[in-house]
Formats: sequence, structure tokens, C-alpha cells
Amino acid sequence: MNTTGLNAQIKRTSLVDAVYESLLEAIVSGGLAPGAELNSVELAQQLEVSRTPVKEAIKLLIHDGLVEQVNNHKARVAQFTSQDICEIYELREQLEGAAVEKVTQSIDEKVLNQLRSESELLLQTYGELSWASKAVNYDIRFHTILATESGNRRLLKEIMRYRLLVRGFCRMTGSEETLLQALKEHIVIIEAIESREPLLARQAMVSHIQARKETVLEQLFTEE
Repeated sequence: MNTTGLNAQIKRTSLVDAVYESLLEAIVSGGLAPGAELNSVELAQQLEVSRTPVKEAIKLLIHDGLVEQVNNHKARVAQFTSQDICEIYELREQLEGAAVEKVTQSIDEKVLNQLRSESELLLQTYGELSWASKAVNYDIRFHTILATESGNRRLLKEIMRYRLLVRGFCRMTGSEETLLQALKEHIVIIEAIESREPLLARQAMVSHIQARKETVLEQLFTEE
């Protein structure tokens, strides 16, 4: 098997994600206002990366409706509103709700126990140095593991696409208090999975995503 370039591909993909999140945060925060042109050369210089990950990140933003490019003209920031946030999180409810229903019936017990142990340890160490960073990393693993354990590759792909989209929101609104509340909601989801009640698990996931949506709306669109 020819493995040449595999590590480079992983690094490149991670770099595209990082550029995407940076541009997303700038769009949501108003740093890149609606109508602003996205010049890949200038952005690459500002972010200290090559043009390739910038161009790929812009393509992702166009796909997600956050950037517009009509008839191959210059890419410009689209108008971004609270309605966009609602639509994004509603899709997450459907996708991750479906995934956790499947997971409840099939997840490996060791995987579930690991999620439980990590969540309890985080809860016990709240307030310690670097706790917020650990909580963010756990949040990413939690949702990724559940999506993966669903066993549906296409569902996983869509969930991860929307997870990338909301990670920028989470970093902008992720105080220790909101991360702690999200952690408690994760534990409720774990308990529902442990009970092997698919509908209960789905409702716990949907409630969690709705709560995160309200936090984002409150902190980013208080004046609308």
C-alpha cells in the first residue's frame, strides 16, 4: 500500500478546519462584515498560511451559505442572522438525535463507560487550571464518538460537517459556566443511553442542542 502523503493530507485537512473556524468567528463576530470581500492572498498573509487552505476554507463557507460567490465573481461575506443559527441547530437536532437513537441500541459498553468516567472526572475537577480547555476537548470527543458509534457513515459525515460549523460559535460563547452546563447535559445523555431507551436518549440530545442554541443566540444576537 502506498502511504505517501497521508500525514500531509491529515495536516492539510486540519489546517483547512483551523482557517475555516477563524473565518467563521470573524464573520459571526462582525470582524468580517456582510459584503466584505474575501481575498485569499490577503487572508493567507494575515493567517500566515498558504493560499490553498484559505481557498478550501472559503469553498466550505460558500457551501454553508456564509459566503456568496455569484457567477465566479469575488467571494463576499453573506448576511448572517439569528435565523441562520436556528436553522443550523435544528439540523443538528435531527442528525444527532437520530444518531443517539441508534447508539443506544448498539454502543460498546467500554466506550460508554469511558465517556461516563471522563465526564465524572471533569465534573469533579471543575475550576482547576485548564479546565475549560479540557471541557472543550471532551465536548468534541463526546459528540464525535456518539456519531461514530451510530455506524452510519453518511450520518457521521453530516454531523461532523455541522460540528465544524458550530465549533466557532462554541469558542466564542464557551465560558466555564456554559461548558459546565453542557457537561451536565452530556451526563444526562449518557444516563439515557445507559437506560437503553432510544427515545429518551434522543430527547436528551435534542434538549442539549436546543440549550446550546439558546446560549449562542443570547450572546451573539442580543440586539436583534
